[in-house]
Amino acid sequence: MIEIIPKPAQKLPLWLNILFYFSIGLLLATILTYFILGRSLKKSDISLKNLEETISHQEKTSEEISLEREVSDYQKKIKDFSLLFFQHRYCSKFFDFIEKNCHPKIWFSQFSLNSKQAEANLSGEAENFTVIGQQFLIFKSSPLVKNINLAQISIGRAGRVNFSLDLSLDPSVFKPH
Repeated sequence: MIEIIPKPAQKLPLWLNILFYFSIGLLLATILTYFILGRSLKKSDISLKNLEETISHQEKTSEEISLEREVSDYQKKIKDFSLLFFQHRYCSKFFDFIEKNCHPKIWFSQFSLNSKQAEANLSGEAENFTVIGQQFLIFKSSPLVKNINLAQISIGRAGRVNFSLDLSLDPSVFKPH
């Protein structure tokens, strides 16, 4: 059915009108604030560049120059110390390595160590050839031993076996863990 008499339009509630106009005002304030802050940021950048140029063109006082030299000297000393510290080899770490990889029936009587070349020569005694073979295999299975060589072997007093081993080690043996 078609109605011929027009009905008046429904009025929106007051709170909905207030919310609508408040949202429009907030949007306009946000846009205005964006442009104001952008302009302020550009002015600050220009001011900062001008200050940096002014500072860089000023002559340095003798006190500033002496302080810069002193700081430079300290930086050089720190750099040199850091270089020495990181290149330092801890030879005592070799004893930890031997302690972990020594057969209980082997007695080492003498050793020489070259930490720069990461080489060691170990001399000692064992009960028999089997024990020396086991020690050889222990060293060979260690990832820190690059190469092992049985340099000398002989039968000593009381039937014990005297031997000498040359070890080529991984340089990480001498680094702190």
